Parts: sequence; structure tokens; C-alpha cells
Amino acid sequence: MWKEIRKTFLTGLLVMIPLIITVYTILWFLNKVDSIFRRPIEELLGFTVYGLGIIITIGIVLLAGIIATNYAGHKLFGTTEYFLKRIPLVRSIYFPIKQLTETIYGSANTAFRRVVLVQYPSLGIYTIGFITSEGIEEVADKTGKPVVCVFIPTTPNPTSGMFVMVPSEDLIALDMGVEDAIKLVVSGGIAKPSNKDL
Repeated sequence: MWKEIRKTFLTGLLVMIPLIITVYTILWFLNKVDSIFRRPIEELLGFTVYGLGIIITIGIVLLAGIIATNYAGHKLFGTTEYFLKRIPLVRSIYFPIKQLTETIYGSANTAFRRVVLVQYPSLGIYTIGFITSEGIEEVADKTGKPVVCVFIPTTPNPTSGMFVMVPSEDLIALDMGVEDAIKLVVSGGIAKPSNKDL
């Protein structure tokens, strides 16, 4: 009984910690933005604006997106990241998060496309994989089979892993979403997707 309670408690802890950190970070950022900009903007307008922190935060994110999509902004972000690489603690936090975000939410050319089961590292053992691209003609010609490029992530850091090319007939497609599969990998199988998410 106590063993089951302990297991359930640890599972809840693993689910709650990322949620708490995310909510805390968002609230901290909103409060920080609100404390900096609220007074001068309300003095300028002459009346109280409710939800000002949220509005300004959305504006900042949109502005960052606009800057990052033009050439000058791209160079600016590139220079900033160059200096961030020189700071050990910042480097170890910023770049893995950036890489994971780009992998999940990236463009059609870079993002994980579908979740599959792959028999890896040996037959009869299944692991989660993400299809990254299909139809490499030279490989298909040499092997005599159409192959699919699959990235197999590691636990608990899904930004590292193995790249394999697997015959499409050997893959088992899953209805699981990419985000749910990432959670499953990061948690080592603890954060299982519910049936309604599939």
C-alpha cells in the first residue's frame, strides 16, 4: 500500500513540477512587465488599464517575432546567442530549451512530423520515434526499399538521440501527438497520454 502511495506521489510530483515552473515563469514575466510599464502608460493615458501586463507581453512577443524575421534582427539575435554561448550556466539552460522548442514547433522542414514505433535497438523491442523526412531516393535505390528518416530521442533529454533510416513497412504509425510523445519520453514513460488525447 505504502509503495503504491509513494509511486503515485512521485508520479504526481513529476507531472506538477514542470507545470508549476511554467506557470511561475509566466506569472513572473507578466508581473515584471506590469511593474515596469504600468505606471508610465497609465500616467500617459490618464486612466487604469486592466490586463495591461498581458497586452504588453503579447506585444513584446510579437515584436520579437517581427525583429527575428528580418535580416537585421536575425543578425542581432545571432550576436546575442554568440555571447550567451560564452556563459556556462546560461548556455546549459538556454540552448537545450531553444533546440527542443524549435524541434517541436519548427517549420515543416525541421519539425517532427509524425510519431511512430520502431523496433530498436533490436527486434521485439519497441521505442518511440519521430519521422523527420521521407523519400531519400539514393538510399531507396541502394536498399531496394522506400525508407523513412526517423529520429529516436533519449530520456530525459529528447534533443539528443539516434538518427536511423527505416523501411516504411517496418514502422508502426501512432495516433499520439508529438507533444504527448515528447512528454512520454522525457518522463521515462510515467506521463502517459490519456485515450482522449489520442
